[in-house]
Amino acid sequence: MNRTFLILLMVGVAMVIAVIGQEPPLNDLDYQPWDVNRLDNGSLHVLGITLGKTTIQEANQIYASFAKTRLQDLSSANDTHSHQLIAIYDELSIGGLIAKIQLGYQLDSETLSKVFKNATVAENNHSTENQVRLYEIDKKDEVSLLNTPISSVTYIPTIDFGEDLIRQRFGQAIEELVINKEKQLWFYPELGLQIYIYANEPDRFVFSPLK
Repeated sequence: MNRTFLILLMVGVAMVIAVIGQEPPLNDLDYQPWDVNRLDNGSLHVLGITLGKTTIQEANQIYASFAKTRLQDLSSANDTHSHQLIAIYDELSIGGLIAKIQLGYQLDSETLSKVFKNATVAENNHSTENQVRLYEIDKKDEVSLLNTPISSVTYIPTIDFGEDLIRQRFGQAIEELVINKEKQLWFYPELGLQIYIYANEPDRFVFSPLK
């Protein structure tokens, strides 16, 4: 085995190791959060999801990624509790930007209570809005709920759009509520949208049927 062949072999092995060590690139999804369509039946279609129709399993196919399912236990200031089951995509490339997507399961309170009984504490998430405790749910429950329709879409970009760009893309909000110096809440009822604008954490764009 000559020296030239050994050098080429070593270079080839090094290249293979480098490729294996790299994380696979994210597929860029051709969606934008401001492209919101109101369908003839009144449903909202945004970020590839039709609320009340698209299921969690279909969302995994649309986003080419498997969501992490968590049960949220929201403890508000008056010590009341409510639960919400969400599918979390921690890192998606959407319209050229990296963002987190959270999808709400369309479930009744009785089903959520049953899921909660089999859940175990996963992690704590301290947010501006509420003290949020996250639970891992039983795998059998997770599989059985894959065909559940989606009730809400929360889009959390990794960059700050800024108020001017938000108004440019979404238009003037019906109401811009200043909650405190750290947080604002903007309402776009025609888009089924509420935007939580934070001073020190990523903004949240929540699409759901507004009552």
